[in-house]
Amino acid sequence: MTKLETMRLGHAGANISRLGMGCWAVGGHGWGKVRDEDSIGAIRCALDKGVTFFDTADAYGLGKSETLLADVLGSFRKNVVIASKGGVCWNESGKVWTDTSPGSLRQAVENSLRRLRLDCIPLYYIHKPDDVTPIQESVFTLVRLREEGKIGAIGVANFNADQILQALQVAPLDAVQVRFNVFDQDSSKEILSICRDHNITLVAWGALADGLLTGKFKSLTIFPPDDHRSRMAEFDGENILRYAKCVEKLEKLASSMGHRISHLALRWVLDIAPFTCSLFGAKTDTQVKENLGADGWTLTNEILEMIDSITLECRR
Repeated sequence: MTKLETMRLGHAGANISRLGMGCWAVGGHGWGKVRDEDSIGAIRCALDKGVTFFDTADAYGLGKSETLLADVLGSFRKNVVIASKGGVCWNESGKVWTDTSPGSLRQAVENSLRRLRLDCIPLYYIHKPDDVTPIQESVFTLVRLREEGKIGAIGVANFNADQILQALQVAPLDAVQVRFNVFDQDSSKEILSICRDHNITLVAWGALADGLLTGKFKSLTIFPPDDHRSRMAEFDGENILRYAKCVEKLEKLASSMGHRISHLALRWVLDIAPFTCSLFGAKTDTQVKENLGADGWTLTNEILEMIDSITLECRR
């Protein structure tokens, strides 16, 4: 197994690879056509290359992501840190809604334990806040579940700064997961500050901006209806052309350092602060290998300033 850069996860004490595999796509839902054999190969490759942090959720593939991850990791699942999430619910007709009430979260944890074939989930997040349940009540439920030994570290995902501060009134958090990349960074500056002050690991999802930062999409792309990007404004005609200009400049910058733009984008997340971790999504082993090119080197302050200047017109 290859050795990757590692870091301590929040207050929990567990070590994780700073590049973690996001397992939304391998669930086969929301990313167009995904073949199970490719997903299996991607997870095996990540494990073999030294990835020790795997991020999933009960809603990814409506349970399939967790089941597939457990099947592929086998006995190794107890040697890595698996993060899962609860609070996004669904029914047989495909209707999806958010429910972070105590009963809903408890049921979600029990279902995830069964699918992941674990006695304790190493890191568990509230997937997103709902409009009804008080945040403190939801977080307290996770505290009780941790006391019962069913989850380890506690995290929240897709919370804004005020909501994170409300959660911290109940218990210390080990991880906060937010969308964070060279384009989506301005809105997360306050969250970065909170994580720094409270010893929280910031776990970035969307580090490659749903593929924009791979350089594959520089013109209008028609995604199939079952691909969530078909509903994203970033891939609309005028927007994609605006992003394409920034992407081309970032590609040239990355190439001048002997790297791909995806390496540059993932490395930026890791070098923006010492307490950040970046997830990468991958549907094939080739994509895993490409994304791990972000490991083992650093961006200078000069390069960080250049990235900041290039992305200014596209930032949110």
